[in-house]
Amino acid sequence: MDKQTIDTYNREAASIAQLHVTLTPQRIYALIDHYFIKNGTTLDVGCGIGRDTHWLTQQGFPATGVDASEQMLQQAQALYPTEHFFQDALPELNHLGKSQFQNILCSAVLMHLNPLALNTACLRLLQLLNDSGCLIISFRGTHETDNREKGKLYETINMTDFLKFFAENQCTILVQESETEASRNLTWHNFVIKK
Repeated sequence: MDKQTIDTYNREAASIAQLHVTLTPQRIYALIDHYFIKNGTTLDVGCGIGRDTHWLTQQGFPATGVDASEQMLQQAQALYPTEHFFQDALPELNHLGKSQFQNILCSAVLMHLNPLALNTACLRLLQLLNDSGCLIISFRGTHETDNREKGKLYETINMTDFLKFFAENQCTILVQESETEASRNLTWHNFVIKK
């Protein structure tokens, strides 16, 4: 994970938490409801303040949240003290070892990795996913010419290479879509991937 991005999340965790508790990713939640395996062990990669981890558990997808930012995890634990969170980061996610999950959510994370780390991160997500498991990935770009927003990296992901990676790893893309967040004029790319 990009160090400058982690530093920014650590430094601004409280203000980011104030914003994120007011946002609801309706489309991602709809995709989860439709494709995730009910009662399946679930991993929320880049859980931030824990909003989605908590929602997943409440909806019948018992979830564990991991994040690279210690300060974001402190916000998560304060907001949702009954949920399970710990610190870990893509591309390696070393602390998860040989764990396996039926559902993995990786929302608003991959764009914070440099291009060299992207394939390693995607391969690690597949290693953690059970056979026939479901992976939902969402990411966006930025309007900034240096690919930085307030210090956070928003790397451009080559869509052709991204899709080719999953095809070469015998995965099925069930959903590939783009949607515009009108308030900020940002395009989000959502994928549902079956192993």
